[in-house]
Amino acid sequence: MRSYAVGLALGIAFLLVCWFSGCWRSPAPEAPGPQHLEVWTIALKPKFTVYMEGLFHEFEEANPQVKIDWIDLPQQNIMQKLMASIAGGVPPDVVNLTTGNALFLAQNMSLAPISQYVSTQEADEYYPGLWSSASLNGQIYAVPWYVSARVLIFNRQLLQEAGWPNARAPRSRAEVAELAADIKKHKPQSWGYYPVVRIMDDWRLANLPIYDQRTGRALFREKPYVQALEWYAQLYKRQLLPAEFLLDGYQGALERYKQGNLALLEAGPQLLLQIKADAPQVYAQTDIVPLPWSKEGKVPAALMNLAVPQSSRNKKLAVKLALFITNWQNQLKFAQEVPLLTSTWRSTQDPFFTRSNGDPLQDKAVRVSLKQLPKANDFSLSLPHARDLERLLNKAVESAIYGDKSSSQALNEAAQAWDKIIEASGYGEKND
Repeated sequence: MRSYAVGLALGIAFLLVCWFSGCWRSPAPEAPGPQHLEVWTIALKPKFTVYMEGLFHEFEEANPQVKIDWIDLPQQNIMQKLMASIAGGVPPDVVNLTTGNALFLAQNMSLAPISQYVSTQEADEYYPGLWSSASLNGQIYAVPWYVSARVLIFNRQLLQEAGWPNARAPRSRAEVAELAADIKKHKPQSWGYYPVVRIMDDWRLANLPIYDQRTGRALFREKPYVQALEWYAQLYKRQLLPAEFLLDGYQGALERYKQGNLALLEAGPQLLLQIKADAPQVYAQTDIVPLPWSKEGKVPAALMNLAVPQSSRNKKLAVKLALFITNWQNQLKFAQEVPLLTSTWRSTQDPFFTRSNGDPLQDKAVRVSLKQLPKANDFSLSLPHARDLERLLNKAVESAIYGDKSSSQALNEAAQAWDKIIEASGYGEKND
């Protein structure tokens, strides 16, 4: 509960500063005459300077009253600077945010509801699951931009050495456990699986709602939720997962895969380029398949968005710029610069995405990713104090996997703490 108290204190401090600085007052009138739009992005310079400056120049030519001021920031700095700028009454007009950060700011009434400035026709240009990712109380608070959806990357040679017929990738979690045991038996210095556990993603992929939509109260005390967590705990108990896998995360999994010591890697397909550059021998044995965990084909996605602070004096124009940057033509141009996918369905129909680049695995990665996009969702939590709620579940996962508590006890205690946080936030009262 200490993390909740700290988060609550920070949230209250932010609320008070914003109250006195006026960042939630009635919107100021749109400023007349030539307008400067300040745009903040994350880690795009210098590689994409030419692309971004070309977009801004094109927008300025179409809107002669506009002058765009572009600031690019490291991801680890942007939230601190953004919150300070909002509290100080000098926010950017358009800001690049992860879905989780956009929802956090929307919950604090710091972002403008994009949906109030966007037509149905404009919204329909985006994949529905991605468009609704930053949704809160029936409003959309960010325009989706570029996206990476997870796939299952695997080492054919390790599967063959473990006795798997035709080096076929597992098609279920039961088969993953079977493969992990076979790798342990035949290749004791290697690992079959190295998961980055996001238990809420697992529940959503299994169509298990995490909380009651009206009250916000936890729903994960029941047997199907416990079984999903217990699956990881049993793998760890059988020594089929590395001792440090919860600490090392993606980087630990990627390093072992590049060393040829990991059979399965669940990650974005863009990591194939890094594997190819750093470990060409492993890359030569690599194949991919769609993520097989959901019967409906749903897949977790990491999404970047563009949002507009509530205290921007040029919200309508800022939304226009966000829509311009993310329209299907400009997203297609961006996809030609970087191996990521677009959030607009029309751009993915371009022949660029089906044209061979001479690398069969890269071509397959594009095909697999495009097939998954209509079912891709950024599963960031849209509840008050989402970060504290996520920390509760992370602690429950750790205590269950390390054997400090049973999976049932860990989730029951997390659910009790979850409900207290939600009750203190007044979430249920707002929805009555």
